[in-house]
Amino acid sequence: MIAARAGISTRTFFNYFPSKEDAALGLQPLHVPDHAAAAFREGDGDLFERAVRLTMEVIRTAVPDDGLGERRSELIRTLPELRGRLKHFSTTAGELIEPVLIEELTRRTLIDEDVHAQDIRDAATALRMVAGTVVRFAFVKNPSAWSGTTTESLTSATALFREVIQNPS
Repeated sequence: MIAARAGISTRTFFNYFPSKEDAALGLQPLHVPDHAAAAFREGDGDLFERAVRLTMEVIRTAVPDDGLGERRSELIRTLPELRGRLKHFSTTAGELIEPVLIEELTRRTLIDEDVHAQDIRDAATALRMVAGTVVRFAFVKNPSAWSGTTTESLTSATALFREVIQNPS
């Protein structure tokens, strides 16, 4: 229906957008920005917090800075099926940041010869999965978290997860 209204074939439509949800939200392909990877490597804060921030920075690459953030938030609030894209994007973002996490974990464990490469990969996978969950939680609590200027919901979600993990009772 979208392609027909635009006067193009569905094949042409899907050359530009992987899904109709991406088209409706105006989403772009994810990537790890160089500045975000550098900030992760050089950043303050613990590894968990830095991984959450890196995940969010990667997800934000999908959202153009076009002034339509409020409209996107409204669409997501009124059309819950669009929320599924966040899960997809957080999973994809995690896959993109995993090599950065492996690099950091390898750097940290070079002095410990008893650490095996598989342990590092497993730790990176676990870290990226938890970071993605924190980002999705922040988004559920505040759909405008996609905005490049909104950080309080991400900070709050990170603190809550840290508290629940450290003090589960």
